[in-house]
Amino acid sequence: MTNNPYKQYQKTQVITASREKVLLMLYEGAIRFTKQGHAAMLDKKIAEKGRCISKATAILSELMATLDFKVGGQLAVDLENLYVFMIDKLIEGNIHNKPECLETVEKLLVTLHTAWKDVIENPRADGIPSPKLQPEEFKMYMEQQSAEDGEKSGKKDQAGTAQGRPELKIRA
Repeated sequence: MTNNPYKQYQKTQVITASREKVLLMLYEGAIRFTKQGHAAMLDKKIAEKGRCISKATAILSELMATLDFKVGGQLAVDLENLYVFMIDKLIEGNIHNKPECLETVEKLLVTLHTAWKDVIENPRADGIPSPKLQPEEFKMYMEQQSAEDGEKSGKKDQAGTAQGRPELKIRA
């Protein structure tokens, strides 16, 4: 058995990667194999199509196996349902040579990868929209925060005092 330096490098990358990075790598692999399966389907390369779809299915199965329902709650349930749907679509596409099934799965995988990447690279407190994925909502959120901050700093009570303190009057 020969040592392939590229394979060794890949193995080292996976072993030393954080959980978050492994998650992104799994999505990237599933996307890549789905695309390759789609191309093989169009080129009528039956064995290659089956191999690629099988690998994409295995990755989705692994993603499903790693779901933590105690911590993830409804999100984990929703992801499980989505993974089952994608596996079913891959199988349907493989059996019936339906490229549109693989296209659907690829779009879903890209959406999930983009969302997870944003969550990992830009952690935020709960309730704050993503500036990258939800620009309109983020803009409204920031405008609301700015308005609330303005109200807090500029509030005056009925006696004309700012936040309960007497207003300083300067006479010339």
